[in-house]
Amino acid sequence: MGRPLLVFVFVALLAAVAAKKAVKPPPAPYAPECRIDEPDLFKEADPSQVPWFTIDLDAPAKTRYAQIARVYKDQIPPVLDVLRQMVAMIVGDLPLFEVLESFFRDAFEGGRYPQPYRDEIQGIADASGVPVEQIAMMNVFYELSRYCTSIVAEDATGGMWHGRNLDFGQLFIWDVKDQSWGLTEALKKVTINLNFIKNGKLMYKGTTFAGHTGIITGMRMGEFTLSMNAKMVPDIAQLMEWLTGDVKDVHFAMWVDRETMEKANNFEEARAYLSTVEQMTGCYYILGGNKPGQGSIIIRNATAMYEEPKLHDGDNDWFVLQTNYDPEQEPLWVDDRRTGGNACMNKLGKDRVSLETLYKVLKSKTTLNKTTVHTVIMSITHGAETGAESWIRITHEMEGPKNRAGALERDREIAFSW
Repeated sequence: MGRPLLVFVFVALLAAVAAKKAVKPPPAPYAPECRIDEPDLFKEADPSQVPWFTIDLDAPAKTRYAQIARVYKDQIPPVLDVLRQMVAMIVGDLPLFEVLESFFRDAFEGGRYPQPYRDEIQGIADASGVPVEQIAMMNVFYELSRYCTSIVAEDATGGMWHGRNLDFGQLFIWDVKDQSWGLTEALKKVTINLNFIKNGKLMYKGTTFAGHTGIITGMRMGEFTLSMNAKMVPDIAQLMEWLTGDVKDVHFAMWVDRETMEKANNFEEARAYLSTVEQMTGCYYILGGNKPGQGSIIIRNATAMYEEPKLHDGDNDWFVLQTNYDPEQEPLWVDDRRTGGNACMNKLGKDRVSLETLYKVLKSKTTLNKTTVHTVIMSITHGAETGAESWIRITHEMEGPKNRAGALERDREIAFSW
């Protein structure tokens, strides 16, 4: 079996589950459960801070992430180990992981990684001791398997809020004893916050994973907030063309997030850039601003925006919520975060939107699930009062009401303030 065919088979298997249709709602105790009226659910205590790092955009690209790479040199390899185990489960003794490594080595050495990311990846590899082809693979793999729920909401005073749960790790090595996904748990240990400095000033903040040079969630100071959700079915053909060298000049979505933070000075400029930039695969950009009505979901294919649900545009015009499906697509019944999330937001109502209540929405089932790595809540308009906060999910409760007490005892959270 040739190298391209091996890779295609693996990626196709990862995406195959997405082709199934919704057939029935999830049964109890996995059905949606809105928890906004639980008085003690919101906890601001932060027993262990997630590390903050500073990225100096004026420094040489190879040195920018060196400190992070040295700190996380022992936590990055386990992320790759989960992928290696998953590959072995699918193809057995076939040397697919080694084939993948060779593809990414060729892509990296062949100049298909654009600057400054190429030098940043090389710097991470040099500082961590992880082979550069594996760091290069990590930076692309997140394009293929990432599930999220993102919300932009406007409160009764015109204040703007942006919340998201990052879900990652479905189908990647189930731990029967701990009742958790192996990749999800590995990613919790490499989640970091970054301050990006330009000309000596704080330009934007972001959340990402150690080893990656893009951002997953970000805030351009005083101007806009941004999160990106992957599509349920990635563009495998485009990825294969890129891996084999047929396509070179493309952007990866997590790098587009970062580029938007650096190129756009306000909400409208960010919206224009996100709507038109050519990229590797389609995705959903959830964009919030600093004024009432500035909130939209930019639904993308690889070349352009083709749909844009907005605030102030429809019956429930005070919030927009996006998971990993186009509006007309029915979600998989095992992955229907949209129905429960929308119902919980409507139950909440515009008059009750706050840091605490949006947190409760994001902690409601099925928005919160076994693959939730972290929760982020941001607000530019309320920044002076609350900043923004994130919670890393160490373990989270998915049991029914009878088991809730025990589950809550196991639910440890790491909070950090933006």
